[in-house]
Amino acid sequence: MALFDYGNTRLRARLSDLLPIEKLESFSGLTTIESLISSLTKTTYRESIEQALTFAHGYECVNQAMKIASSGIYQDLMRFYQNAEQGKVRIIFYRNDLQNLKAIFRGILHQIPIDQIIESFSHMGTLSESILFQLVKSEDLNDLINRMTVFQLPVSQPLLALRSSRTMITSAEIELAMEKWYFHEIQGLLKGNSEDAQLLRKFYSTEADIVNLNTALRFVGSEKGHEEMGEHIGDYWIEGGDIPIDRWNQLIHIEPVDQMVKQLFNTRYKKYLAEAVNCYQTTGMLSEFENQMRMYLLSWSAGLPSQYPLGIGVVLGFVALKRSEIKNLRWIAKGIESGFEANYIRENLEKIQ
Repeated sequence: MALFDYGNTRLRARLSDLLPIEKLESFSGLTTIESLISSLTKTTYRESIEQALTFAHGYECVNQAMKIASSGIYQDLMRFYQNAEQGKVRIIFYRNDLQNLKAIFRGILHQIPIDQIIESFSHMGTLSESILFQLVKSEDLNDLINRMTVFQLPVSQPLLALRSSRTMITSAEIELAMEKWYFHEIQGLLKGNSEDAQLLRKFYSTEADIVNLNTALRFVGSEKGHEEMGEHIGDYWIEGGDIPIDRWNQLIHIEPVDQMVKQLFNTRYKKYLAEAVNCYQTTGMLSEFENQMRMYLLSWSAGLPSQYPLGIGVVLGFVALKRSEIKNLRWIAKGIESGFEANYIRENLEKIQ
C-alpha cells in the first residue's frame, strides 16, 4: 500500500476542498448565471472558470468549466500514481470510455449531428479527445468498427467477431457485445485477494448488477423489451454481479415492475431500491431504479477513503465525490438558466444519505 502514499496524500487534501452540500444549496439560491460564475471563482474551480471565460459565457461557461475540471481529474491521477498503482487507478475510468463509444455508435445509427454526440461525451475517460473525434466522424457502423481497429482499441475485437457472424448487426447487439467484453476484461484485471482488488471487484459487481437490473426492467416493464429479447433473454445477462444470473431468470417472471424489484429487498441495495420503488410509483419512470442504484454506489464509494485510507479506496471515493459535485454544479447552472425555483433546485441535488 505504500506506493499509494504520494497520490493519496494529495487526494486527501482535495477531499477536504470539496464543496459541502450547504455551499451547493446556497448556490441554488443565486438568481443569475453570472453570480454563480462569480461564486465559483472563489472555489477550486477558479482556473477552470477563467479558462472557460476566454471562449464561452453564461451557462456554456459553467458547462465548459466542468468539462475542463472533469478531464483534469484523470490527468492528475495519472501523475499522482505510477506503475501497478497507476494501472489500478486507470481501471476506474474504463467505464467512461465504454459509455463514450456507445454514444458514438448510437449517434451514428440515429444520424445525430456530430456536435451533439461530442456534447454527450464524458470527459473522465482514458481515450484521448483526438481519437474520439476521429471515431465520431465515421460514415456508418462498419466504418466505426474499422476505425476502432485502426486505433487498436481492444474492444474492437469482439465487434469484428460479431460482424463476421452476421449479415447485419444492430446497435443493441453491438452494445451487448461491448458490455460482455468489458466485464470479462475487468474480471481478468482484478484477480487476487488484495484489498484493492476486493474493493474494485465490489465496485464493478455493483455496475454489473445495475446493467442486469436495467435489462430486467426493460424486459418486464415494456412490450418492446419482450420483442427485443424474447426467448434470448439469457444472452443479455452480464456475469460478475452480486445477484446471480439464476435469480434474474426468476425475477423476470414477476410483474409488475415494482413487485419484481421488491424481491431484491434482501440484498445490500434494499434501502435504495425501496426509495426507487416509491419514486417509480409517483413518476412511472424506470430510470428511478438506476438513479437510486447510482446513489448506492456513490454512498458506498464516499465512505471508502476513511475506511481504507492506504490504497485504491481513497481514489474510488474521491472520483465518485468529484463526479457528483460536478454533476450538481451543472444541475444548479441549468436550473438557474431555466428559471427554476431555488427550492426545486435544492431538492434535486445529489445528496449522500
